Amino acid sequence: MRATLRKWGMAAAAGLAAGCVGEDAPAPAVDLEAVDPQGQEVVFWYQHQRAREQALQEMIADFNGTNPHGIRVRGEFAGSYGDIYNKMVVGLQGGSVADLVVAYQNQAWEYLLADGIVDLIPYMTSARWGLSQAAAADYVEAFLLQDRIEGRQIALPPNRSIEVLYHNMDWLRELGAPGPPETWEEFARLCRAARDRPFSGNPAGVRSLGFVLDMDASRAASMTFSRGGDFLDPAGTSYRLDTPEMAASLQLMQELAAEGAVELMGEAYGDQTAFNIGEALFMLRSTSGLPFVQEGVATGADFDWGVAPPPQAGPEPLVNFYGASISVCRTTPERQLAAWLFLKWFTEPPQQARWVKASNYFPARKSTRRLLADYLEENPRYASAYQLLEYGKAEPSLPGYEAVRRLISRTVVRVVQGAEVQSSLSRLQQEAQATLQDY
Repeated sequence: MRATLRKWGMAAAAGLAAGCVGEDAPAPAVDLEAVDPQGQEVVFWYQHQRAREQALQEMIADFNGTNPHGIRVRGEFAGSYGDIYNKMVVGLQGGSVADLVVAYQNQAWEYLLADGIVDLIPYMTSARWGLSQAAAADYVEAFLLQDRIEGRQIALPPNRSIEVLYHNMDWLRELGAPGPPETWEEFARLCRAARDRPFSGNPAGVRSLGFVLDMDASRAASMTFSRGGDFLDPAGTSYRLDTPEMAASLQLMQELAAEGAVELMGEAYGDQTAFNIGEALFMLRSTSGLPFVQEGVATGADFDWGVAPPPQAGPEPLVNFYGASISVCRTTPERQLAAWLFLKWFTEPPQQARWVKASNYFPARKSTRRLLADYLEENPRYASAYQLLEYGKAEPSLPGYEAVRRLISRTVVRVVQGAEVQSSLSRLQQEAQATLQDY
């Protein structure tokens, strides 16, 4: 599928296939300052459901009712991130896509290669439609740079999350620990202690673990980053997955699993279920799950819990931050501008504050914090995690990373089940590098 998308993009660039607007060649450059977005209708494909979708639809309705250009945005739930990616691939080949699309960086880069999305820098710097100098400087720079590929802004971040270590404070006290582990050695010791001494709030005590490992690539990235490692070479153009930091992370998980202190997750959100009912001492997950954990613990073992950075190997924490951004698809100049104006509005501080309260994500604009004083006070765990944003490190944005994530997950499973670590990582490195040949 990735090769098909790339081939389509090459053909479009050569004028041999239909573009997103069904033309026979790429559209000529237009004077953005002269484009009129009046009365345009645009479609926004997103993945949000339940309370988040309701809040987003309410915000869309507010934009539709207040923007001075009569722009109408129609928000559509388009499935999961993977569903949206598949829908975009089909749409880019057939000439029908949305105007705004949620996309992770590696997905957006593939759309860019297919000439399916536009560079946002001309919109951001437009004298008439763009961002003021103060507004541009207000975005969290690391978030913006995550979406900047080869000098082009392929998307704009509406929010981000970070990976943190959820921990059962009551159980830690029972184990004589003053707080969450600061090193991986201490983490391992506490996992073994939890295996041997079940939580008092788990009266059955049949299953007692330190940790349930989700094999998702982001968990492996979090553990590797926290040790000072990376998934890319210094240039950011090639994978580096056979590193000492990755090896140490997987070796520890293999050892703890063999000792019965850690288990691989066997069902969706099985780590969260085990944590909520007091069967697992720790959980490594995104901060976006804070509300769900709060609800789950309250209806589960009902214990005191907290969040902290993952154990570290250095003097300062390093946390994995990530999140899908929003790209503007290549359609017509008028629709593209209308889509940009909604995206610009959605990432302004008042809307960001509103979105934070509905989604529990972290905002993309720094000044939003001033509007969140009450929310931070009412949600101390969220406030605690907020302090870690400056220590964030991002996973690769290379096209095809979705396939590499699957390779990483399979490697994690093999190693935890007993495969030799270094040979498994060497194989992973070769397979990951091979995916770059498609691009």
